[in-house]
Amino acid sequence: MDYFSILNLNKEPFSNSPDPDYFFNSQQHVDCLQKLELSLRLKRGLNVVIGEVGTGKTTLCRQLLRRFSEDSDIETHLILDPHFSTPHEFLLAVTEMLTNEKFPGDIDDYKLKEQIKQVLFSKGVDENKIIILIIDEGQKIPVFCLEILRELLNFETNDYKLLQIAIFAQTEFNATLEEHANFADRISLYHMLRPMNFRDTRAMIQYRLNQSSGAAKRMALFTYPALWAIYRATKGYPRKIVNLCHRSILTMIIQNKSKANWFLVQSCIRRVFSADRRWSWQLALVLLIVLIGAAITIPRWLNDQQAAPVAKETETPAQPITAESDRPQQIRVIATTKDKNTSVSSYTTSPEPNVDAAAVLSAAPTPETASKDHLSDSPDPLPAATETTTQGEHQVPGVLGHLKIKRHETLGGLIQTIYGIFNVAYLQSVVGINPHIINPDTINVGDSIVFPAVPAHVAQQPLKRWWIEIADEDSLEKVFQILRRYPGGAPPSRLIPYWNRTSGLRFKVILRQLFYNEAAAASKVASFQLPSGTKGTIVSEWGDHTVFYANPYQSAST
Repeated sequence: MDYFSILNLNKEPFSNSPDPDYFFNSQQHVDCLQKLELSLRLKRGLNVVIGEVGTGKTTLCRQLLRRFSEDSDIETHLILDPHFSTPHEFLLAVTEMLTNEKFPGDIDDYKLKEQIKQVLFSKGVDENKIIILIIDEGQKIPVFCLEILRELLNFETNDYKLLQIAIFAQTEFNATLEEHANFADRISLYHMLRPMNFRDTRAMIQYRLNQSSGAAKRMALFTYPALWAIYRATKGYPRKIVNLCHRSILTMIIQNKSKANWFLVQSCIRRVFSADRRWSWQLALVLLIVLIGAAITIPRWLNDQQAAPVAKETETPAQPITAESDRPQQIRVIATTKDKNTSVSSYTTSPEPNVDAAAVLSAAPTPETASKDHLSDSPDPLPAATETTTQGEHQVPGVLGHLKIKRHETLGGLIQTIYGIFNVAYLQSVVGINPHIINPDTINVGDSIVFPAVPAHVAQQPLKRWWIEIADEDSLEKVFQILRRYPGGAPPSRLIPYWNRTSGLRFKVILRQLFYNEAAAASKVASFQLPSGTKGTIVSEWGDHTVFYANPYQSAST
């Protein structure tokens, strides 16, 4: 019996096999696929796609093969598992793949390389074909294979590479690239896949249901709260989404239900992610024990303090805090660029921000003053975002600035633009210092919104990057005057708010594309059509101890 026909489905909608028919065009996957296809067609050489487990790398790989399958001028070859024992074994496998011939196992490596060279020049130059080698599970590539691939990339004409390589790998491959700079320097395209946001998660589930449906109308098997529960449990990882939805569909069939609600999905979450939940309960138990211990210890300590004799002020005078090094410090992990290498370091800052919460809340418009904002376009006075010290350095800001809501703007869209991503934490931070926001979904044109300075979590970056800057302003209001001129993502740019002691708080608009060498960035500046009056500037350093409020290493928003 076909169980899925009970729900009017022609086939299983949430199969865990990488079926290209179920490839969902999420924003970041389409962006990756387009950039990768363009780089391969332009014969740029080496391309690397990195992503955590379950972010859709294998599905992208299959989709790429599908796109090229009908093009007679493109020849593709796929290595599913690149874990080879010896350099000779890898070289022999590549040679037989490219030449479509069998060779004796004891053939000399030099002869194998000559065979590869001949077929690449014959097909790539004489027949003008594009030869593509795709490697999945790239994190398994041995070091000696990297050296062979680097040598194969040396086969080129004056205009292009003869062999195009696309590597799909998990995040640990970044460490390999960092240790082998001579290979990493040859990367033409590097793309980092991230988990999907809620909008794409919901759309992916609906797309798979529609692809499997036997009905003409749109399938609605999940309630909105159920979709939100799926997103929260899976954190936007496609593989986890597919597994949880598959379990939910089976539960619907067993329980004879026509729709999955929040309670049904929660029951499936407990079964699918039971290991994670066990760890959560164990952590909660440890925290409870610590709190109980603290509840017992603190009163005893207070009683001891009250029983102790009070010392005279003249005996131990309090020492004023005069030097910055004497202040209480808190550690904040931030991204910093030193010299010519990008890294992550710890930076200590004063625990008191330049603008405290009370000042921000008092400066934010109240419901009474918010109604007056509709009558005037002049911005309300806010505390200064930065304050210059006597040594000419700037204090860490408490807020990034404030904006007047324009027509067709939403709070979620502004959060996405300013911080690079939208999530509940950013929404709560913004609503928390704007007490006049009663319902985040119904803000009005003319409302003044304060945006807090929330540092972004920027992970260790193994390779140096280059960006193309198209604007740099000292206030949120000024930079939005520029961004509002180009609606609809033209040019494809993003905002990076950042701070350091030298420059203070700045707002830089950069192109979304990242570059791994200066020459590629310069080529982009020369070829890209920028808006009138805009000049592209190549940027590779952000200053010492830079605090980012949006992650500049994300080439696509999540």
